[in-house]
Amino acid sequence: MDWLLCDLVSRNLRGKLDDSVFGFFTAMRKLSANLLFILVFGFSAVAAGSNRDKQNPEQIESLEDRASAGNEKAQIKLAIMYLDGKGVTADISKAMFYYRMAAEQNVAFAQHKLARLYFDGDHVDPDPKQALAWLLRAAKPGFVEAQLDLSRLYEQGPGIVPDLVESHKWLSIASSLTDMDLNSR
Repeated sequence: MDWLLCDLVSRNLRGKLDDSVFGFFTAMRKLSANLLFILVFGFSAVAAGSNRDKQNPEQIESLEDRASAGNEKAQIKLAIMYLDGKGVTADISKAMFYYRMAAEQNVAFAQHKLARLYFDGDHVDPDPKQALAWLLRAAKPGFVEAQLDLSRLYEQGPGIVPDLVESHKWLSIASSLTDMDLNSR
């Protein structure tokens, strides 16, 4: 009910409220929508989670066959499973292999994930140049998370020379594709 109220206020009273009050209701509408998304999809993921960890060898083999045949969903699923050790023994080299397979087919999610792995250095040696290359490949076709990460990378410059012009460019591109407020960054 609060979500509906915030939505109605933010959409219908634009220009009639003080900017700070309007901003509050707009922020609450966005927050409420995000919480609703988390509740719906979070609970369904928890409910499905009990079966997720029980992969039998035939299922793994089937996924690997589909991944080898170029099935992007199978590649992503295997990459996540091997990265997190869900249903299989964790194996970063296999996770990177399957992410790279999907990334080479221009799957922006996989390109972004590879960039994050290289950037964060949690599972592999940090490699800012590889991170930048994969972020650029994911960002150019419009993957907003990659565009935001590029903006941060160019702004803060760990491993690369900071470039505030490029940072602003990617932030502007990302914000034009979303209803993100530049001031909320």
